[in-house]
Amino acid sequence: MPVRKFLDTDIPIGLGTDISAGYETSIQKVMVSAIQASKIKWLETNKKYKPISTSEAFYLGTKGGGSFFGKVGSFENGYDFDALVIDDSNLGDINNLTLEERIQKFIYIGDDRNIVERYVQGRKIKEPKF
Repeated sequence: MPVRKFLDTDIPIGLGTDISAGYETSIQKVMVSAIQASKIKWLETNKKYKPISTSEAFYLGTKGGGSFFGKVGSFENGYDFDALVIDDSNLGDINNLTLEERIQKFIYIGDDRNIVERYVQGRKIKEPKF
């Protein structure tokens, strides 16, 4: 899918998880796959295609995907409070990293073991069992 083309022309787009959206249930893995696929596209086009950034993948996996379901996927006023509380202390030295760098590190090497709490519509929910 030409993600860059859609982003550049303001076509609504988002990433998702589950069987109908893909084979992963982890949105972090979907974000990483989207970044990797866009970098392959960049190489295939002799570097004419601009790959998506981690920030863009994060947007696509949060607000971009959430926009298809209403006011979810953002901490803006008027949006449902859907959030993960992440403990990234086991992902290496995080002391000198920016928030964006910490999020990037979690996306690439974190997993469900880093998720401490989950909130949906402002309510704390239990860890899902698969």
